[in-house]
Amino acid sequence: MIHRILGNIFLSSIEDVDGSVDLQKEYGITHVVSVLEGSVPQVLKEKYQHLQIEVQDLETSNLLEHFNTTNEFIDSALVQSTEEGDQKKHHGAVLVHCAQGVSRSVAVVMAYLMYKYKLKIPQALHAVKRRSESAQPNEGFMKQLELFQEMAYSVDKSSSAYRQFLVESSLQDDPSGQSLASSEIFSSNDSKERAPGSYHLRCKRCRKVLANQGDIETHEMPGTESRQSQFIKTAPNSRRIVAVADASKTCSHYFLDEPVDWMRAELEKQDIEGNWWLQLEGF
Repeated sequence: MIHRILGNIFLSSIEDVDGSVDLQKEYGITHVVSVLEGSVPQVLKEKYQHLQIEVQDLETSNLLEHFNTTNEFIDSALVQSTEEGDQKKHHGAVLVHCAQGVSRSVAVVMAYLMYKYKLKIPQALHAVKRRSESAQPNEGFMKQLELFQEMAYSVDKSSSAYRQFLVESSLQDDPSGQSLASSEIFSSNDSKERAPGSYHLRCKRCRKVLANQGDIETHEMPGTESRQSQFIKTAPNSRRIVAVADASKTCSHYFLDEPVDWMRAELEKQDIEGNWWLQLEGF
C-alpha cells in the first residue's frame, strides 16, 4: 500500500512499485528513492528520477552517511530553485520505499522531515506513523537519527561524533577489531594542523606525535568528596586503614575519543584488550 506521509512525500514497500501501477498518473510521483540492496524494477529507472541507497536492514548498517544525499534528492523533487536563488514549491512528488516499507525507508523519510522542518525524532516518527502504523526503524537506525539530530540535521563525516559512531558500529559488527583495523576510521595526526595555543602528546623516545588536543576526550577531576580523590592503604587481610594519601592534583591518564593511526598495527593483532607502554611528553 502506498501511503501519503506529508505533502508530496509517499512511502511504500517494493511490492507497490513493481510497475503494475502508474505512479506518476495515480499519485503524480516524479522521483523514487529505493533503500535496499540488489535489483529494483527497471521501470523505476526508466520512468522516474531514481536514487538507490544500498543498505541492509541491520542495526549495524550505516544509513546515516546517506542522509545528506537523500535529503538533497527529495528536495530536488519538492523544491525548485530559481535563477535568483529563491526557492519555490515544485510540482513533483517523491516516493521512498524499501523491502517492507517499515524500517529503512521510514528512517529516510524521518531524516528528511527532521532536516526540512527541524522536527525532533518523536515528532518525525509520529508524522509517519499516523499514515503508516507499522512504521518503525530498527534500533540502530533510531540511534543514527539521534546522532543526526545532535549534528543539527547535517551529517559531518569529519566530526568526532560521527567517527566515534563508526568505531562503535565497527566493533559491534566485528568485536575482534579486524575490520576496524583495516578501515579508514583512524585519525592521522601527521596531517592535522595544530591550532594556536593547543597541545599534543609525543613519544619521548621517537618524538612521534601520538595525539593532538582535539583527539583527547576531556573529563573532570574527581571532587574532594569522591573516593577517587584519595589513596587508602589497608592492613593485610584487614579493612583497617593504615594510611591515607591525597591523589595527584593532575591527571595521570589520557583518554582518546577515537583510534589513531599508530594503533593500527596492534589492533591488527586482534588483541583489543592489550596495552601500549609509552613514555608521553605533552606540549
